Amino acid sequence: MAEKDPSPSTAPAAAQNDNVEAVRDIQTGGWVRTASAREATEAEHSITIMQGIKMYPQACFWACVVSLVYIMDGYDTALMGSLFAFPNFQQRFGVPQVNKPGSFQIQPKWQTALGLASPLGNIVGIFVNSYMTERIGHKRSVLVTQFFLTGFIFISFFAPSVEVLFVGQLLCGFAWGVFYTLAPAYASEVTPVVLRAYLETFVVLCSGIGQLISYGVLDGLLGNKTIWAWRIPFAVQWVWTIIIVPLVALAPESPWWLVRKGRLDDAVKSMKRLSSNQDETQIRNALALMVETTELERSMTEGASYLDCFRGDNLWRTEIGCFAWLSQVLVGFGITSYATYFFEQAGLKSADAYKLTVGQGGLHFVAVALSVFITARWGRRPIYIVGCLIMSCTMFIIGFMAIPKQTQGIGYASAAMYYVWYATYEATIGPIAYIVVGEVSSTRLRSNSIALGRNAYNVINIAATCTVPHLLNPNASDWKGKAGFLAAGFGIGCAVWGWFRLPELKGRTYEELDILFSKKLKARDFARYEFNREVEIEAKLADFEHHE
Repeated sequence: MAEKDPSPSTAPAAAQNDNVEAVRDIQTGGWVRTASAREATEAEHSITIMQGIKMYPQACFWACVVSLVYIMDGYDTALMGSLFAFPNFQQRFGVPQVNKPGSFQIQPKWQTALGLASPLGNIVGIFVNSYMTERIGHKRSVLVTQFFLTGFIFISFFAPSVEVLFVGQLLCGFAWGVFYTLAPAYASEVTPVVLRAYLETFVVLCSGIGQLISYGVLDGLLGNKTIWAWRIPFAVQWVWTIIIVPLVALAPESPWWLVRKGRLDDAVKSMKRLSSNQDETQIRNALALMVETTELERSMTEGASYLDCFRGDNLWRTEIGCFAWLSQVLVGFGITSYATYFFEQAGLKSADAYKLTVGQGGLHFVAVALSVFITARWGRRPIYIVGCLIMSCTMFIIGFMAIPKQTQGIGYASAAMYYVWYATYEATIGPIAYIVVGEVSSTRLRSNSIALGRNAYNVINIAATCTVPHLLNPNASDWKGKAGFLAAGFGIGCAVWGWFRLPELKGRTYEELDILFSKKLKARDFARYEFNREVEIEAKLADFEHHE
C-alpha cells in the first residue's frame, strides 16, 4: 500500500520539527555533527557542474543579483576618464586656455585628483564594510550602502565646482568600496564548491557590463552641447538603485554568516531558499559542515580582527589574498588605465585610439566567457602562473617595438599585442584573482581578508595612476611603449611568486582548506595531498575542546 501523503496542515509542522531536531543534534552532539559534516563534504565533492546548477539555481540567481553592484563600479571607472574630453564638462569644471580662446581644460592637478577620488574612497569603504558586514550581514549592508550612494550621486550631479565634484566622487568611491568586498564574499558563501569559480567570474563580467554601458551612454551624448551631456551620465547611476534594491531586499542572508552568529534556525531557512530538491538530511549535513568549520577556525584563531589575519596560518592566507589582487595592477602596471593615451603615444590617431579602447569592452566579454571553460579544466595555480608569463611576453614585445622610431604601423602592431595582453588578462588573472580571494581566507576572517587584499590593490593602483602618466608623457620620462619592459618585469615576478607561494585551491571545501593551511605544506603539495578526514577533524575538534 502506498504511503499516505501528509496533510497540508501537518507537513509544515513535521518539517519544522525536523529542523529543530537537526539544529539540536548539531549544537549538542559532536559525533553526530562530525558524521553529518563528513557526508556533506563527500556530497560537495561528488556534485558535477550541471548537478550544482540544478540543485542550487536560487543560489546562483541571488549571487548574480548581489554581484550586480559591480556594474556601477565598472560604469564609473570608464565614465570619469572619458568625461574629461567633453567640451561642456571642461567648461564647467576647467579653466580657459590662453592659447585657445573660447576653449577650456581641466587642470592637471584636478585631473589627477578626480582620478584618485574613487580609489581613495574605496580604501575607507572597504575597511568599513569588513566591520559592517560581520555585524549586520551582507544583505542589510548592500541596502544601507545603496541608500547612501543614492544621495552621494546627487553631489556629483549638481556639482557647481570641481571641488564639489571631487567630494561627490570620493563619497561614491566609499560606497563602491563596500560593494568591492561584499559581492565576492556573498557569492563564495552561498554557492557550492563546484560553482564558486563561475559565480566569482560573473563579478568580473558585471564590471565589463558597466564599462560597456558607460561607453554607450557617452557615445550617445558626444554631440550634445548642453549641460546634460555630463549630467545624464551621472543620473544613469540612479537606475541601478531602482533595479538592485528591490531584488536584494528579497535575497536570503548568507547561511555562513548566520551560523557565525549562532542563528542556526535562520541558517536552515536560508539554505532552503538557496537550494532545490534537497531533503532534510542534506540540509542538516550542510549545516553541520558549516558549524564544524566555524568551530575548527575558532580553535585555530579565537579572534576575528585584522590582527588575526596576520597571526599563525592566516598570515600566509592573507599574503595570497593581497598578492593575488595587487598583481592585477603589476602585470600591466597601470598602462590599462591609460589605454587611449598609451595608443596615442604609440603613434595612433586620437580617434583610432579611442575606438580601440572602446573595443576592449567587447573583448572583455569574450575573454571572460573563455575563462569559464579555462577554470573548469585547470586549477587556480597553473592559470595564474601561465597567465602571468604570457602577459610578460606580450609586454616585452610591446617594449621592443617602442625602441625604433614610432610609425602608425608600429602603433597598430603595439595595439594588437596589447589586445593579446588584455585578452590573456581577462581570461586568466582577471577572474582568477577574485576566485582566489573568495576561497583562500577562513570564513571567520573573510570580510577582513578581502578588505586587506582589495586595499593592497588600491594602494598599488594609486601608485601606478600617479606614476604611469610621467612614464608615458613625451615631456617627462618619454618611455612610451618601453613602459612595457617594467610591466613585463613585474609579471615575471608575479609568476615566480605564484610558483612558490600560491597553492591549488580548486575543489576544496573551506574546512579542508583550514586543515591544509594548518599543516604548513608547500604550495605545490596542496593539489596532491590526501588526508583521512575523520582523523584530521577529530584531532582539530579535540584541540578546540582542550582550549575551551
